[in-house]
Amino acid sequence: MTSPIAAAAIAASLILAGPAAAASRTERVVVDRFTDHYDLAVDCSEFGPYSFENLVTGREHVRVIEVSDTRSGELLQTIFHIQLKEDDVNSVTGKVLPLHGSVHEIWDYAENTRTMDGVVWMGNAPGEGNPVQETGRIVMTLDTHEAFFVAGPHPAFFKGGIDPAVCGWLDQ
Repeated sequence: MTSPIAAAAIAASLILAGPAAAASRTERVVVDRFTDHYDLAVDCSEFGPYSFENLVTGREHVRVIEVSDTRSGELLQTIFHIQLKEDDVNSVTGKVLPLHGSVHEIWDYAENTRTMDGVVWMGNAPGEGNPVQETGRIVMTLDTHEAFFVAGPHPAFFKGGIDPAVCGWLDQ
């Protein structure tokens, strides 16, 4: 037998759950899902006194979700789930830096924010640790990419991208 207090608590929770469920105004739809293989070369001389190219070979898995207001049809957010693995290779010495990432990214149009969480870039060098590490959370404006919240190491973000860090390590 249920006590009167427990019955009242259950009834109250059902009453409160009703409007909350009915108030849901968003719809999430997976709009794209793909795997991309890539091969490219980065001229490291653009980032320092280097005389080699970074030969990049990799694969990424991407899922794109759109969140819309069900009443107005307005697009509120685009969410990206990205996983990648690649090898970056010094074209002269053959030195290799394996990189991987697993990032959750949200573009919020109403708030004008871009939020990235997770392992954006991680370079593991056997016996040498992690010479490249972009991990944690970073929140920036969507239009100008100015960071206003940073948690975790993000040196590549503040130095113009991942290429200068990778080229520097591949030159050692």
